[in-house]
Amino acid sequence: MTWSYSGNPTTSTTDEIRFLIGDTDADDPLLQDEEISYLYNQWYTLYGTVFYVASIACETIAASYAREASHSADGVSLQLGEIQAKFTQQAETLREQHNRLLIGGIPDVGGVTADEQPDPTIAPLIFGTGMSDNLAAGRQDYGSRNVPEYWPEEYPGY
Repeated sequence: MTWSYSGNPTTSTTDEIRFLIGDTDADDPLLQDEEISYLYNQWYTLYGTVFYVASIACETIAASYAREASHSADGVSLQLGEIQAKFTQQAETLREQHNRLLIGGIPDVGGVTADEQPDPTIAPLIFGTGMSDNLAAGRQDYGSRNVPEYWPEEYPGY
């Protein structure tokens, strides 16, 4: 098992997750690199942000502190339940940040992306006022590649 942190969260996903959960002290490691890689592989594809993966990492750390008991001896007490509560709170904070990242960005209009181009194999639709007034006429003009996008004087019917 290995533990590494370069001090620059932009260099690797592991460093970014360590930065978000506060696991940056080499003398007191909370998760190993392999454990972070496992969590990343399990959760990133489902939720798409390292903030969500980091929140799962915080829950994992909180679970490891849940099995610890509080100790008191010679006037010194160690309350490990507080550590568990802090990591649980950090997991909630990271989930809120994950949700804030999902707001905005590229507009979502039900499967159409902002940079999507029209399919060149389909003729463009032409719609006009009164084009469906005669229901007995059946399907109306669905467009032609030879007709310009605007209707100049030589196309009086449109």
